[in-house]
Amino acid sequence: MEFLRDLSNDEVVRRNVVGWDWPLSKAGQESWFASADANRNTRRFIIETTDGMRVGVTGLWEIDWHSRHALSSIKLGANSAARGRGFGTAALQLMMEFAFNDVGLNRLHTTIIAGNEASLAIYRDKSGWREEGVLREHVWRDGKFVDLIQLGITRSDYDTWSELH
Repeated sequence: MEFLRDLSNDEVVRRNVVGWDWPLSKAGQESWFASADANRNTRRFIIETTDGMRVGVTGLWEIDWHSRHALSSIKLGANSAARGRGFGTAALQLMMEFAFNDVGLNRLHTTIIAGNEASLAIYRDKSGWREEGVLREHVWRDGKFVDLIQLGITRSDYDTWSELH
């Protein structure tokens, strides 16, 4: 719980993720966790190194069980010693494998704030996701509006990508 709260309150993480909220207190975190655990359309997972160090969170949000698609994203701690070592890429690729092969989803999607080159590299360059559109001046960050890039991957895209990797 403390790790998740610290991650949500991390200034660099908050600047690079799409959602916005007030800083999170301990009581707010506990309330959020209790309600989140009951939501069958969302599943979150802690990203850990092989030696058990917590470095981030990933998951499936807004799962549409009928149309078999979900939002998937990654948050890595800004000051984590694990940044730049491939843990975000590995977590996304494991989430893709889980979503398509175990859960039976057909499509994953996400949005990334323009300028977040690390996230774009993980999704687009290293994991086979495609840019599907841009929401111009959609997010307020650092005193200005910035674009939001939409990306997605289908089951067939994943199968082609995984054969090559």
